Parts: sequence; structure tokens; C-alpha cells
Amino acid sequence: MAKEEKLISCLSKERVLIKFVPRENAMAGNDPKHVLYGGMAETSTRTYVVPMLRSGQLKDVLTKDEKAFLESYLGLEDNALSVYNIENNFWKKFKVTVRKDGDSLDLSDGMDYIRYKVLLANTDLIAPSMQALEDRPKSTYEFVLVKEDERVGATKIKVDAKKEAYKVWGKIDDKADMLRVIIETITRRPVSSTTPVDELNITIEGLIDKDPKHFLRVAEDEFLPTKVLIRNGIEAGVVINRGGQLFMRDNNEPLCESGEPTLNVAAGYLNMPKHQNTKLLIEDKVKEYKANLKK
Repeated sequence: MAKEEKLISCLSKERVLIKFVPRENAMAGNDPKHVLYGGMAETSTRTYVVPMLRSGQLKDVLTKDEKAFLESYLGLEDNALSVYNIENNFWKKFKVTVRKDGDSLDLSDGMDYIRYKVLLANTDLIAPSMQALEDRPKSTYEFVLVKEDERVGATKIKVDAKKEAYKVWGKIDDKADMLRVIIETITRRPVSSTTPVDELNITIEGLIDKDPKHFLRVAEDEFLPTKVLIRNGIEAGVVINRGGQLFMRDNNEPLCESGEPTLNVAAGYLNMPKHQNTKLLIEDKVKEYKANLKK
């Protein structure tokens, strides 16, 4: 009895939704009606187990107090939830299976609480909250955990972000080159230089509706104008793109001082005062190229 009096409950009257995080899929594109939308078939499931540490030991997903309480609450033997048990290790057989259409967990239920902690432990595959998913998105995330009280806050945040995104969009909705680079950056797919600005804006509206924060990160990038210049420089033939690495055509000079001349690196390189001659050269060639197109 003395031991039970010291136990602290880890359970709470909360529900957590497990929501699918869609990813770009070449076959499905952005069509939510496609059976493979987001990179996962409608009827498929994902199964998660306790992660293994580099040492080969199972990751301890519960605190000492959580283990003590849950062992008592679930009627288990002392240390039954220890990851160090050699025989009858609870965690080696424990799995959490999630459907594409998601699921929910009741944190007042002992087993659901354990499922929740196992999912949280899979840090590369499960986003712990909507805020984490938006602020620090990982390409490896498959699902996100959303507490019911967070849904209201997340909705307000998204509405506020959408308002700001529309303001930013309104300042550039006639700048086809900039719209195109924003779309290419977000979707990671090339956009034809002949795409009408009205069509570009339709795409932009969809991207804002889907993820306004992502749009804002790209549209408010301080190097965006330089990235647009580089994109135009490629079309003008003054810059060469070799598998995502950028070089000047005339002298094969990489647009970087060290490392690989990716778009981000090249934009920073051209913004350095000592590389303004190279930047001005690209600008002149782009102007010349566009002037010839109008003839």
C-alpha cells in the first residue's frame, strides 16, 4: 500500500488523433482521390515498434514514474515494463498499427497511453504535434499526433498564416518568373517558362490552401530574387544546371566558393559583394535574352 500511495498517474482525459502526413508521389501527384495519394495505399497500414538504440538496447519510452504507475494500474508484475528484461520482454512484442485514415488514442486508457509513448519514440516517422510538423518538417514523417485542444489552436494558426500568405501573394501575383520559382521550390517539379500567369496563380492558390506556412517560407526567402535570376540565367544559357549543380557557361566556374553549387548556395554566392560582377553579367545576359524573345 505504501508503494501505491507514492504512485503518480500519467493518465489524463485527453484524446490524441493520429493523422496521415501525405508526401509527394509521382503516380498520384496531388490528387487526394488517388488510391496512392501521399505515398500510401488506402487500405494499407504502418506498424511501429519501440526503436532500437545504437547500443542495441531498446529505447526506454516510459519514465520511471510512468512505468511504476502503469505496472500497478494494468495489474502487471514489478518491472514488467522494463526494457532490460531478458525473458518475456513486454516491448519486443509490442506493436502499434495505424491505418492511412488514422486513428485516435484515449490517454485515460493505460494501453493507449503506452501506444502513444511508443509512437512519440519514433521521432523520425511520427511528428509529435502539428506545431512541430509545421515548424520543423521532416521528409520522413508518416503521421502526426494531434491533441484535441491543439486542433483549435492549429486551425487558428493556419487561418492567420493563410491571411499573411494572401497578402504576400497579392504583391507578386503579376510576377510570373517569381511565381514559377516558388512553385518549383515547393513542388520540386519544373514549370514551363511559357505557363500563363493566370495558370501559375491557380497553382499558387492551391499551395497556399494546402500549406500556407510553407508558401510563406519560400515566398519570403531573402534570396528568392536571386534564385529567380539564376533560373532565368539557365534559360538564357549563361548558367548551366548539371544535376542540380550550377556553373557559369563561359568559364565553367561553379557558383560557390566551396562545397556543391546548389541553388541555395549559388544564391548566397551571387549576393556576396565580391561576386557582384558575376551577378551583373547574368543580369545583362538575361535582359539580352528576353529582349531577343520580344523581337
